[in-house]
Amino acid sequence: MALQVGVTGAKTRSTACSMNEHILVVEDDDSLRDWIEFELGFDGYRVSQASDGASAIAFVDSRPTLDLILLDVQLPGMDGFQICDHIQQLPDMVAVPVIFLTARASLDDKLSGFAAGAVDYLTKPFKMAELKARIQALLRSKERQRSVGRQEEHAQRDKEMAEAAMIQQALMSCALNGITGVEVFADCRPARTVGGDLYDIYVRPDGRLNVVEADVSGKGMAAAMVTSEVRTVLREVSRMLAAPGAVMALTNSRLYDDLSNVNKLVTIFAGFYAPATRTFVYANAGHSVAVYRPAEGSAQILEATGLPLGIFDTADFEERIVRLASDDLLVICSDGFPEAANHDGDLYGYDRLLQAIDALHTRPVQEIAATLAHEVTEFAAGCEQSDDQTIIVIKGKE
Repeated sequence: MALQVGVTGAKTRSTACSMNEHILVVEDDDSLRDWIEFELGFDGYRVSQASDGASAIAFVDSRPTLDLILLDVQLPGMDGFQICDHIQQLPDMVAVPVIFLTARASLDDKLSGFAAGAVDYLTKPFKMAELKARIQALLRSKERQRSVGRQEEHAQRDKEMAEAAMIQQALMSCALNGITGVEVFADCRPARTVGGDLYDIYVRPDGRLNVVEADVSGKGMAAAMVTSEVRTVLREVSRMLAAPGAVMALTNSRLYDDLSNVNKLVTIFAGFYAPATRTFVYANAGHSVAVYRPAEGSAQILEATGLPLGIFDTADFEERIVRLASDDLLVICSDGFPEAANHDGDLYGYDRLLQAIDALHTRPVQEIAATLAHEVTEFAAGCEQSDDQTIIVIKGKE
């Protein structure tokens, strides 16, 4: 077998290899095999050797992480075409490029090599510089393909997340349908594309306005999947029962097993507004931010009347009542408002929130919500937030 080395002078390490790529050399000529390993190893590649078809098959069957294979055609026992065909049958190896090294230079031999799955064909004797150039070109091409694949995967994931966000937003309703005596505004800003908050405001068959805000522990897609189930169960139960405390208790009972299995809790503020009496009866399952600001008075937090859903399989939720006469104000927030943090680690806090609501209580509901969100954003000063921010503002009017 002819071997062409050439005089290269002092060696310098190649900079083309930066990822410690793994190359398998299958060659029955010991001196050629060792020379290839020495040259490629010097350039930073990891090199494994096989001297015949059986050892090459055993090696690839062990599922190593390979980036490229240099494969002699004429080998003892099994030729390179058969080995290449075997490699192509292995799911983990089908994308690994193969360069044939052979003294057989006829067109038929080359066509047979390409038909077997090789991507390049180098005829012996060869120059090491040419072999290295071909290896580098193939590995760069492979990396570009990986990069394109990653970009396509990211684009597909972004598209799916955008669709999920659109669906989640569509499931949040704020419809008054002729309800008089109040103005209402609701908004949800997930910390990520989708989140664990929800609001649902609609008119019940009995003419009362149903108001729900819920916050599932955690964030992102996992929390968003739970919010969908929470909304479905709440809507179904609300059709059956006429009191928010009873709605909360039955919802907890139905959700408990699922919440326990995924280690999630849900805080919920749920209430019914009756236009005839201008009263709002509610139950608060551990929801941290529900603020009532009467027209004459100061903003005050409405304490929880029960535990979050998912802690116990059975639970009771006390009901309470507030009036929503002209200019009385009810603000329901997720904890993304008071727990918004700035770069110093300070929280916006409940005191700032109450003071802001006092200062804004004469404004229209949409302006109140927008100003509160703006003040929290200004306080955070660009610091990335970890909690969703959801708000419902209800105000009595003449």
